[in-house]
Amino acid sequence: MRIIAGKAKGRVLVAPKAKILRPTTDRVKESLFNILPVEGHRFLDLFAGAGGVGLEAASRGASGVVFVESNRACAQAIRANIERCGFLNMPVGEPDEGGVGDIEVIECPAERALRLLGHRGERFDVVFADPPYGEGAVDASLRLVRSLGLLAPGGRVVVQHSVRDELPARREGYRVEDSRRYGDTALSFLTLPDPSGQEATRPGEEDRPDG
Repeated sequence: MRIIAGKAKGRVLVAPKAKILRPTTDRVKESLFNILPVEGHRFLDLFAGAGGVGLEAASRGASGVVFVESNRACAQAIRANIERCGFLNMPVGEPDEGGVGDIEVIECPAERALRLLGHRGERFDVVFADPPYGEGAVDASLRLVRSLGLLAPGGRVVVQHSVRDELPARREGYRVEDSRRYGDTALSFLTLPDPSGQEATRPGEEDRPDG
């Protein structure tokens, strides 16, 4: 695994030898960040593994990244990779000055972490979830992200999943905005209906001129 763009481009990441670990490929990461720029936005990496996707977001200028991982070896790898990327001692909350925004690792199950973040009043522009395939683990997470108000206005939830898994997006109140397939892996981009009835604005598009 490696960082493919941004401040930490080329840094090689460590990963534990764990059967549960399924690193996101460079191809999938490149597609994700081409579709959904993260510069200046807050990023939540659920089921983070060794942290490759969240660290890529930090490298590309995210204003803050929270990693949620319940496996101790993987959480330790995330912390080691934060240091490898040089983010550990960079100024917190000053990404425009060459630093990286807040970086936090929460080592506990996803549902408990989401409740904690909701209690703290956190909001994220991008929520990325890469749950274990075929276990229905994303259902409760989608429900909590919506019910706890963790998604900022115009934000997106991106789920990495097997093309064979049924994603409970509509059942949990989301709209499937886009879906991309990469072999046996898919990325689904989800939004929540805007209470005002207006079309949601994608993070990064606020100041984009028409045409």
